[in-house]
Amino acid sequence: MLLGSILKLPTPSLMLMLFSTSNSLHSSNRHQLWPTSSRLINHLVPLTLPANVHEFLKACFGVADETAKLAWAIFGDLAWAFEPSSDDLKAYRIKHVKLLLQYGLDNQIELGEPKNHRITIFTLELGAMPGYSTSLYCRNCHTRYYPNYYVHESATMRTYYLHPGVPEFIQSAEHFYTGTDLCELFSNMMVTAWTSATNCARIYNTSISKDALQPYLPSNWLSFEMDIEDVLNSFFLNALLLDHQERRHPLELRHDAPSSTERLCPALEARNIRMAGPGQEECICKLMWNHVCSLCCYIYGDSDGRWLYLRSTITDGLTMGHYCCLIADCQNRLRSVKDLFCFEHQPLKNHAAVQTGFRTCRLPEHRNMELYHYQRGKAMFQLRDRLQRAKGFAPSSSFPAPSPDTPNATSSRLPPLRKETEATGADLLPMPDGPATSTAHSDDNDDDDEIEFACEGKSTEGNRVLRARFGRRWTHNEQLCVFSCGVVAGRATFFGSEAPNGVREFWMKLFPTQASLPGVLWHDNNCSIVKMLRNDTDDYLRTYFDNVALPVDVFHFKSKHKESDIDCGANCNPYIWPGLRTEDGKWRFNSSAAEQTNAWFGGFLAIVREMPVERFNFFLDEMIKRRNQILVRDLRKRGKAPGNIPREILLADDEGSEMNIT
Repeated sequence: MLLGSILKLPTPSLMLMLFSTSNSLHSSNRHQLWPTSSRLINHLVPLTLPANVHEFLKACFGVADETAKLAWAIFGDLAWAFEPSSDDLKAYRIKHVKLLLQYGLDNQIELGEPKNHRITIFTLELGAMPGYSTSLYCRNCHTRYYPNYYVHESATMRTYYLHPGVPEFIQSAEHFYTGTDLCELFSNMMVTAWTSATNCARIYNTSISKDALQPYLPSNWLSFEMDIEDVLNSFFLNALLLDHQERRHPLELRHDAPSSTERLCPALEARNIRMAGPGQEECICKLMWNHVCSLCCYIYGDSDGRWLYLRSTITDGLTMGHYCCLIADCQNRLRSVKDLFCFEHQPLKNHAAVQTGFRTCRLPEHRNMELYHYQRGKAMFQLRDRLQRAKGFAPSSSFPAPSPDTPNATSSRLPPLRKETEATGADLLPMPDGPATSTAHSDDNDDDDEIEFACEGKSTEGNRVLRARFGRRWTHNEQLCVFSCGVVAGRATFFGSEAPNGVREFWMKLFPTQASLPGVLWHDNNCSIVKMLRNDTDDYLRTYFDNVALPVDVFHFKSKHKESDIDCGANCNPYIWPGLRTEDGKWRFNSSAAEQTNAWFGGFLAIVREMPVERFNFFLDEMIKRRNQILVRDLRKRGKAPGNIPREILLADDEGSEMNIT
């Protein structure tokens, strides 16, 4: 909408806007567009305009505040390089002399009314240090300026400065600042070693804070101990600032929010929706869906002299999710992770026949199910199963293992169990104020497991198996679509099940045009998807994947599918497509990349289990984004030519396929 407002300006007005903005402080006055400390870099285009120039732009063209900001962000380079003739200068001076006197003069107004308060600064080099935060007020524009942001007197939002980079320290809470280099360290620890926020805080307090400086720290100061919220707030705010810096768009957060968590929530939700793409649900996330490299894309020329390409992706799910409404397939957000129902279904909480002190009614078979539920939590086999689950989500590395001949390949000296336990990211050590707990599993018998209980004896209605849920409900699984090189193309949350129709919807939302579809979509249940497509009565849905190979990945085809399944062998055997094999008879693509990525992705189960949905989605997207960036850098070093296909090609309306591999 803002861009549309700019583009509707007639060409003369657009040129005048560029001219007026760049010349309101031109030549000798141009340095005033930069802060005092930056006046030696006048040749660079400032990211934002001073308040007087910004107000002049608004008044000159009668545009809204956001439109004026976006105008400079888009056309600032042109405005800075614009050099009008002397006749143009004279004409514009006469026409806009009133606006010039109102906004163009440098009034030399100093900031005043300082406000100071004590803060604790978490640094990487020196540990936690005492400090003061100072804000200053401008009586002219009625704005108070803080170290990271400014707030207009009549506004309820704080607007963060657009620096060339993220500031050295960011305000994670009212009285706490965190170094951005420390934020980056925590982020890299999370993505490479599944380090939870609890363990990040513990490592900082025990290893980074300087014991030698403790006697010199003031005793009547704020806390010098970093806690979980400090880590999480710093992580999320740093990621948001980086995201807005990449897009050159200032971050705005609610200034009077009751807590940092609530202040960050709208911005996290907005980023989640933007990552999903135009018109997509928040549970679908597009990451690097237009990626190509020599490991996941095969390029060759045909007999007509055309260059064709074939991309390979693998889709697989992982039993991992966030808490959701107890009503099946309801995707409404819970107000709290402790709620059982969303706001719409909250009245159902009172529609129950349970007795006080129990979670079931008085029927004996139902009461026995509840007793069985509590016994399961105390039984030794339950503890053994929990240990096996923890070990199952603990690979020794977050990235594909190097080949034996890879230089500098290292191995851990830790025994296997120790190595796996540390990699889970679970909080296995006791905090000073409480017993040992694990973020992955609670001990309050509020599990989300669905209990099955067989009735004793023979019922006149036949054998029955009762099912009950005594705790909160989890979404069913997280689905990843991964290129054969390991780069993640997209992620989706499946609320009910991993049904073939759900996988098809995920693919169609991730690749919204037939031109964007990869040539190969591996999946361990493609035989069921092929049957569903063949029997679909909708021509569009039935033919959407006609130009795509839908094989079962090699591992599952050999180990999970029966040889007697003739339909699967005839439609989903990867050997059907010659393009999937090299000239020497080897498989061209790695069809196990999703399984390998899920081994890394599952390490976050304990970290995200209790997160609200907006933090859950943001955190996982940020972890995947950072891992993708590391993988792309590694692919570039290895000479695998990573790159991106232009979006306009993939989003073309015309039907197309990557290549014919039959």
